[in-house]
Amino acid sequence: MIKVNNVSYLVGKKEIVKNVSFEAKQGEIMAILGANGAGKSTLLKLLCNEITPSAGEIIFYDKALPSYQLKELARKRSVLTQHNTLSLSFTAKELVLMGRYPHFDGQPTEHDLEMVKGAMQSTGITHLSGRTYETLSGGEQQRVQLARVIAQIQDVADGWLLLDEPTNGLDLLHQQQLLIQARDMADRGYGVICILHDINLAAAYADQILILKQGKQQALGSPDEVINCENIHDAFGIKVQLMKNENFRCPLVITTGRINQA
Repeated sequence: MIKVNNVSYLVGKKEIVKNVSFEAKQGEIMAILGANGAGKSTLLKLLCNEITPSAGEIIFYDKALPSYQLKELARKRSVLTQHNTLSLSFTAKELVLMGRYPHFDGQPTEHDLEMVKGAMQSTGITHLSGRTYETLSGGEQQRVQLARVIAQIQDVADGWLLLDEPTNGLDLLHQQQLLIQARDMADRGYGVICILHDINLAAAYADQILILKQGKQQALGSPDEVINCENIHDAFGIKVQLMKNENFRCPLVITTGRINQA
């Protein structure tokens, strides 16, 4: 599991993340919600060891996160960031193969190539294999990046998948497919931490939801515990209603159009 103990992060004198604590477990999806600027991406960077907490600690596999070498960490968790730019031209297949770099030296093995093939099949991008990355649409590029991070850990039985707004640029079908895939990985024992903007998607797929407001931990728990009118109004500044639906384990969130001007 990943344990976050009283973690804060400062930029100058500004506290971007403020005394956040939680445990994320394998076999579950944790969704992180919050308004723009709430500290979600900064928190994920802390979990990825991209930046170091100003206070507190993060424990990963019973070790302090900073104690890992980069390659050792890359063999245990993969990360899908918001912005993925390339200065050189790569095909979709070559980019997905990059996810296997932590696992081989020099040349990929047949096993590595099978992991790439499986990840591309599962994300529905096999037909893009020979296309250069820059010729793809934004949604196609996002699916290629998803295949890369899946290829990186899909043969790691206790691996972690960290996703920063993975549904950005995806149409409704591929949003659902991505989260179904994340759900399937969690059900097979992987740990998934995912930043989302869509509250209903978080409620439908996550086991735990963490809501951040101005860097602080506003709410943490199951969708039933966390998704309520008060929490959403407080975090996002908008009035909502909850609508029961027998096809969902949690009520659907409907905005009323009333905005908090305070």
